[in-house]
This record gives sequence, structure tokens and C-alpha cells, in this order.
Amino acid sequence: MSAHEPAAGYIGQSVPRREDERLLAGRGRFLADHADGAHHVVFLRSTEPHALIESIDASRARRMPGVLGVWTATDLGIAGVPIPLLTRPEADFSAATDCVLAEQRLPILADERVHYIGQPIAVVVAEDRYRAEDALEAIEIGYTPLPVVTDAEAALDVDSPVLFEHLDSNEAARLTYAFGDPGAAWSGAHRVVEGTYRMGRHGAVPLECRGVRAEYDPRRGQLELVTSTQVPHMVRKAICGVTGWPSREVKVVVPDVGGGFGTKANVYSEEIVLAVLARRTGHRLIWVEDRQEHLAASAQGRDQLHRTRLAVDRDGRILAWEDDFVVDIGAGSLWVAGIVANTAIHLLGPYRVPAARISGRAALTNKTLVAQYRGAGRPEATFAFERTLDAAARELGLSSAEIRRRNLLTRNDLPYARPIPYRDGVPICYDGADYLACLDAVTEALPPSDVDALEAEYPDHRVGYGLSSYLEATGRGPHETARIRLLPEGGLEVTAGAASAGQAHETVFAQVAADALHVPLDMVRYVPADTERLPEGVGTFASRSAILAGSAIHQAAGDLIEMACARAASVLGSTVPADYADGLFTVGDRSLGWAELAGSQAVGGSQEGGGAIDVTAVFRPTTVTWTMGVHAVILGVHRRTGIVTVLRYAVAHEGGREINPKVVEGQIVGGVAQGVGGALFEQWNYSPAGHPLSTTFAAYHLPLSTDVPRVAVRHLHVDTPVNPIGVRGAGESGTIAVYAAVASAVDDAVGGGFHVAGTPIDTGALWRAMHAPRAVA
Repeated sequence: MSAHEPAAGYIGQSVPRREDERLLAGRGRFLADHADGAHHVVFLRSTEPHALIESIDASRARRMPGVLGVWTATDLGIAGVPIPLLTRPEADFSAATDCVLAEQRLPILADERVHYIGQPIAVVVAEDRYRAEDALEAIEIGYTPLPVVTDAEAALDVDSPVLFEHLDSNEAARLTYAFGDPGAAWSGAHRVVEGTYRMGRHGAVPLECRGVRAEYDPRRGQLELVTSTQVPHMVRKAICGVTGWPSREVKVVVPDVGGGFGTKANVYSEEIVLAVLARRTGHRLIWVEDRQEHLAASAQGRDQLHRTRLAVDRDGRILAWEDDFVVDIGAGSLWVAGIVANTAIHLLGPYRVPAARISGRAALTNKTLVAQYRGAGRPEATFAFERTLDAAARELGLSSAEIRRRNLLTRNDLPYARPIPYRDGVPICYDGADYLACLDAVTEALPPSDVDALEAEYPDHRVGYGLSSYLEATGRGPHETARIRLLPEGGLEVTAGAASAGQAHETVFAQVAADALHVPLDMVRYVPADTERLPEGVGTFASRSAILAGSAIHQAAGDLIEMACARAASVLGSTVPADYADGLFTVGDRSLGWAELAGSQAVGGSQEGGGAIDVTAVFRPTTVTWTMGVHAVILGVHRRTGIVTVLRYAVAHEGGREINPKVVEGQIVGGVAQGVGGALFEQWNYSPAGHPLSTTFAAYHLPLSTDVPRVAVRHLHVDTPVNPIGVRGAGESGTIAVYAAVASAVDDAVGGGFHVAGTPIDTGALWRAMHAPRAVA
């Protein structure tokens, strides 16, 4: 198939999103819409960044009208019980990178010591939210403050106060790897450039905050937990791990979710506490996070510091690359292994790198917890490498495009093996086609010559052009599941373990099923998974859903056809399986469709009692597949204020088959918007004393629709053998390169050797650079 040839069947068609008719008409059912008949839960949260809990007096709160109770960790029997980690690297990766993880013990409710402001300590249940909030204010808590650490590098110093008593340092993880001969490269290089780069702490901030509803059904002996999550099966596993309950006694359901982006691909204290409380009290309970809670207590992201060194020859070709980085994970992260490993792996970029030395550490501090945020280490790694590459280009007198042209992998290099394994333990091999083609495509979509016209259109701005390449491993395992069943009326119902947070699963997964089953799309209905309908699954994160869930659906469709052919043969009186094509089962000159087959299995049908036509499939990829792309941006820096305005943006990416091209484009454009926010606006600031300073939208600034221009997207199709439907992930492609591309364009606009080394970009620094006295030759 060529790059521009449409795929056969429903895969490759921009089918309108089925979800939109319901959601745009206000008929969505989000977590807060499930509050009917529930008692309301609120959490007492720490007001100290690091302190001993000396006393909790909830007696006055318990006596207040409408209050059903106040519980601490000890009251609930969960004192000292940590939330289980969500991921660990495979042994081969750990051995190759000397990866070591400290034993984190993230408490469900703090019972002896608090480690960040916003940490949950106790829980109040009342008849409504108003009474619960009033009771919260009546609880008295006594603290003894302890030393506070908010700087990640300082936290790793041998003289730093150690924040967790069971650990001997604040190092939560470390790894290192090297290959080639970096030492020889440094000594023989034409230029060695060094840099220090920082990406500020920011995160998803989805439109819908988090929330949980829990209810115990004594008749069924089952707890039902409705939660706004991307990982329902992980939530169930954590609840069962903490409580010891069998998995059949916990059903986790995902309602409509108003955005996740990684913040909701996490397991939280609130989910476990409501499960325990609902079973203990017998009440239907609901907790709905408010925005201030979200900005203070939901998992955050990024917050990395990189110290880099790059050796190049006189033509600008890379000889060696070194990066020593630190990740600030706050008071802990269930995803620390993934974030540190992602950063280390993606630091190699889409370039020929003959020698490298990479090391990274994760530091515990008195800030809010960290989880994966769209890209999870990839944007940070890309920013460090691309900024260093731009610094080398400047020293050599090369353009940003030219130094990339000389180093990007081409069709003559690919596939390209790397001398380390991926996180799954499989040796890394980039399976692309021609990364240089993405540079050509993006500069064609947004030529540097457009700067001239925009300078005339925006005379009050200095206009600049920037580029950034990126590389992304997509479709990480270990597996994903899917189920397809024939309904009594002849329709087909599909479900998968990937939970939607707005990614159009109802549409694209129906397309995959209809395509594989060779039936009209309106015969297929996708229903979201819960842990009872589909007992096993992994979830939605890491650009994996289309690859793994899509492939599981494709696999299940094949299994369903095989089962149905055997059943159809019985109906048609044959001893050999029927043939199947275009929705019809045929034996000789006789045939029947799915509706007739369904009727034959029903009570009173010819095959009554034959059992449901219902299959579940598990797809396990051999390893990841790689996506690559280049971003280009033209922006203006206002001469009088230093405020940056993004004027034009383009993305060229090398991907696989697009199940729904419009949905893919939407993912990329949305990712660009989030990247613009991180590059220019968003940051969670903390005082040196550990107090969060960004707990309202007056302090945590988000991009507006007027801050994001139209984004031109060029898709370069490249087959991948890693999965049966030939797709590559794209959920994070739009975000990864934005920070570095915007920074590159700001450098170009400001001029005078100005070099952006951190995000969000400081408009004050831009103004000062533009108004600094210039030396006269």
C-alpha cells in the first residue's frame, strides 16, 4: 500500500464519531451524573508539606447533623498499607541499565506523617456535600513540622533530610547505560557543547476532575466502583491487593470520562478508600473532586532537569551524546519506573548516535505525587536533545534544519538497531522507513520562507522559525483483551480493555470490528468495558489503545468467525465448517447471515442450547513499534511585552494505517495544544517552604483557543509487522516535540544568541533579551 492509498474496508475511513451525537447533545453520563441517592464523601487533606501527625480530633465533626462518620487509616484498617506500584521494568532492561527502584510506600491515608500539602489524612461521609464540607472544618489536627525539601537535586545530596523513614536517601530510582566510545569522541570532536535544561512541573488538568462512586451489593456479594479512570483493571487489582478481596467481588466501571491524558491512568487513595467505606457502611457513596483539590492533590507531571553534552565533527555530525537527568517525583510515583525508563530510552532520538552515556535518577521531594502525563518522559528527553542540537548548530553556523538533515536516520539506515533493550526486555530496533522524509514533508507544509510574509503581517512582533524532531515507542504490552459476542437480534457487540477518556473508542473500535467481520458498520456496537464484562485488561495510556485493543478486537473477530462457521455448518446440515464472506455463511448453494445464526441459537431455534457465540481474545505484541515525526512552528515575540504568539504550526509524522484519519488528526492537534500550554503557560509553582502556589486558574495558566493556530498535519504511511492491523500509536505524537520546536523558534525570533533553556518560557527574559544593549562592531 502506498502512502496515499486508502485502506480497504472501514479502516482508513474518517467515519463521523458516534460519541458526538450523544455528548454534544448533553446526554453524556460522567461521574458526577451518578450522584443520585449517594451520600457525599470529602477528604481531610494535609495543610503541611512535611510534618508528624500528633493528633486528630474529629469528635465535634462526628456530632454534627447529617454526618454519618469520620474515619482515619486506623479506623479503616489500612494504616501502613501502601498503594502497590503499577509498573516495573523487565529483568533484561534492569540488567542492561543497572536500573534500581527504591521501595516506595505510598500510604492510602497518611497516619503518622504527611509528605505534601493536599495528602489525604481522613475521610468524612455526610448526607450531602455541604454538611460534609462543614464537618471537615470542625476536625482539629495537630502537627509537628519537619524539614521540607522542594529541590530535586538538593534532595539527592548526601546532607539532605531523608523524607521517608524506611529509606536511607531520597533516591527513588536510578539507571545508567553507555555504548560506543564517548571518551574518544570528546577528545576528538570538533565541537563539544554543554547545556542545562529544565522542564517545569505541569500536567493534564482535564476538563473533568476525578471522582468515584461506590456501592456494595450484599445480595451479590459484590462492590461496584464507578470511577473516572483510564485503567479500571489496575484499580480493581489495587483494591484487591490492599483488601485481600477476590477479584470477582469487585466490579470497576468507567463512565464517560472528560479527559485523562495520564493523570487518570493512575490508582488513587480515594478509589481504595471509597471501596473500603462502601463495603464497611453499606451506603452508596460518591466523591467528586473540585478544581482546587485537583490542582493541589491530583498527580502532576514533567519536572525534569537535564545536564547535557554533545560532541560533533566539523560537519555537524553527532559523535557522542551524554545526558545526566533528574526527575522530581514529589512524594512518590506509582509510575516512576516508566517515567525514568521512557526518558532514558528516548534520549537517543531519531538520529545516528554512535556513542552515548545516559544516566538518570528520580528524587523524592515534598511536592504532590507524579504520574504519567502525555508523553511521560518523551517530551523532556526530546527537549534536552533538540535544544542541545540547536546549540551545536549555532556554534557551527548551521541552520536548525541542516544539522537535523545531516543526522536524521534515512531509508539507508532503517531499520536501526540500538545496543540496549526496551522496557519489555526486547532489543530496540527502530522499525521506520525514512525519518529524513518527515523533515522534508514538514518544511514543505510550513516553509521557512513564510517568515517573511508574517513579519510584514505582524510588524509589532519579532518572528522566528523553529523545528524539532521526536521519536516514540508506541503500543507497549504486555497485552490487551477484547470480547465480541453475537446478540440475539443478530447485531455484534464489541468491548476492549482500553478505557476511553475521549479517544473515540465507540467509533474506531467499531470500525476495526466491522472491517475484520466484513459487515456493515451499523451492525456493530462498541460498549465500554467494565471488569465484570471483561475480567482482564490493562488500560489506556502510552499510545497503546489502537495497537493493542485494536489488534485484540481484530483477533477476536477472527475467532468469532471461526466459531460461527462451525455453528452455521450445523444449521445448514453440513459436517464441515461453512465458508464465510461479506456477512454470509455458505455451504454449497445454501447460506445464512448473522441474524439467522443468532435466531438458531435462541430458545426454540434449531440449535437451541448450543451456547453463546461469544469470544474473548488476548493480543500480546512481540515488542513496541516506533513512531517518528518533525514539528515546525512560526511564532512572534511581541516587541513591547515579550509575549509569544504561535502563528503557524505543522506536523509531519511517520505512522501506520490510520483507523480513522480525522480522529488521528484530532489527537495530534490536541497534543499540540497541550504542548503549547506546557511550553508557554503552565507550571505548578511551589514556595521554598513547600506550599503550592498554583491552586486556581488565576495562577495556573492554560492556553486559550486563540493561543493555538490551525495545525497542518502530514501523515507518511509506513507498514509495521508488529501487529495484525498495521497501526502505530499517535496519542502522544502531537505533544512530544512542541516544547523544543517553540523554544527553537523563540531563539530565532529574539536573536542575539538568546537560547531557551527551560519551560514555561519566561516572557520577562524575552523582553530583557530584546531590549539589552547590543555590542557595536
